[in-house]
Amino acid sequence: MRLTRRVVLGRFAALAAVPLLAACRADLTTGGSNPAPTPAAGPAQLDLREPTATVPPTVVPTAAPSPTAEPTPVPAPRQLGRPMYQMDAQHTGRSPNRGPREPKLMRSFNTGNFQVKDGATPQPDIQSSAAVGSDGTIYLANHQGVLFALRDPRTGPSGGSQRQTLELAWRCHPPESSSWHATPALSPDGTVYLGFSRPGTRADIEGTLYALRAPSGSGVEAEVLWAVNLGPGRQSSSPTIGPDGTVYVISGTGWLFALSPEGEVLWTAQTGPSLKAAPALSPNGDSVYVSSMDGKLYAVAAPGRGGRTGTVRWKFAFADYPGRTPVVKAAVPPAGADGIGSGASPTVAPDGMVYVGANNSNFYALTPEGKLLWLFEAEREVAGIWSTAALSSDSSTLFFGANKGGIYAVSRQDGSLVWRFGMPGSVYNSPALDIDGVLYTGSTIGKVFGIDTSTGKAVFDFDAGAPVWTAPAIRPDGSLVVADREGRVLVLG
Repeated sequence: MRLTRRVVLGRFAALAAVPLLAACRADLTTGGSNPAPTPAAGPAQLDLREPTATVPPTVVPTAAPSPTAEPTPVPAPRQLGRPMYQMDAQHTGRSPNRGPREPKLMRSFNTGNFQVKDGATPQPDIQSSAAVGSDGTIYLANHQGVLFALRDPRTGPSGGSQRQTLELAWRCHPPESSSWHATPALSPDGTVYLGFSRPGTRADIEGTLYALRAPSGSGVEAEVLWAVNLGPGRQSSSPTIGPDGTVYVISGTGWLFALSPEGEVLWTAQTGPSLKAAPALSPNGDSVYVSSMDGKLYAVAAPGRGGRTGTVRWKFAFADYPGRTPVVKAAVPPAGADGIGSGASPTVAPDGMVYVGANNSNFYALTPEGKLLWLFEAEREVAGIWSTAALSSDSSTLFFGANKGGIYAVSRQDGSLVWRFGMPGSVYNSPALDIDGVLYTGSTIGKVFGIDTSTGKAVFDFDAGAPVWTAPAIRPDGSLVVADREGRVLVLG
């Protein structure tokens, strides 16, 4: 690994040069083969162990839903790959590509074959999702703390390839650190952004956001362009890239950072602690929405010219609108079991409406001013909704998963249920929508489903062999990327 730019001072402290120079050190060992998936090991339990806020919320009666204006159809995003979590800065989950209809396992990659001596966890568990470049390169990290850049096998003399294993293009492992639940973000120039931190509590760890690129030489260790210290807290939130290249990321203790593509801290704002939610941008860029584990959704405005501190425009407390059905709670950890806050990222519609699920199993529709328009009560379960909603191409319907009840399709007009796709187990991932209206989702029972959003019926049911918590990613060639809790990356096509 070679440092190619300067170390950047973050909001709280400087990142020491020596750790940065060793950020993508070659302490990985390889061994064994890269087998296809094995039979499923049964449903997994929620394993998001970062402590959450314990202050009990104030409960007030819920407001009655009121109608909203008819949505205006908008074109699908034009990106060719999947540059960030849920596709774009509004987290619509809409891909411009057509995914598979009868998927078969094309290729796989076992990240467990690349062990690290100082891994953050003993197992190569994957609970994050993939970013995909326009050339089909897959960027994905495991819990041990290795970020992989993977590509299809290069063709042989005959022009084809029969190899079933993805190739390692490059990798990065900051010492003793992991990106946990975070999905990388990919800029148009090929820079990859991802945060890392060590295991532990908020009191004794700090997060760091890295800007990485492929090695310029023949090695496989990524080059670090810059790194910014994000201060205390476990770093597990996915970065979001705005249209102008600004990178938005939330620290484990709730500091929202806006950074230039060169690594300059443009401004910061204090919100609530985040576990895995990524910031979402309003369509006109005047607000950044942050869902927090402290029980609130924050809307933040950037400072005026020359300012360094953003302003919290409003806060929405989920507990103020608990719904009519009692919330199901349990002891913490796992995070979210107390029904407080949200681990899901907001989805923002073209008209500025904001939609987010919460740990109390409610799904909320908010105006750009932070007023509740309606709420939908999903089937009650501990830790509620961790799934970020995908938005239909005509912006009329929202699709999200829940800890109980499978996948829900609700009307954006009034929050009424359009259909529900039931399944055993839970949905912790966020669904992906292809250009023809097929929705892709994984499940804790080890299945990957394709769903026809016009009917709510299954297009296919693929047995991945192990629990799938990753949001599916559709590549430009129409193949589908998922990963499982055993550390395997699967390409279906």
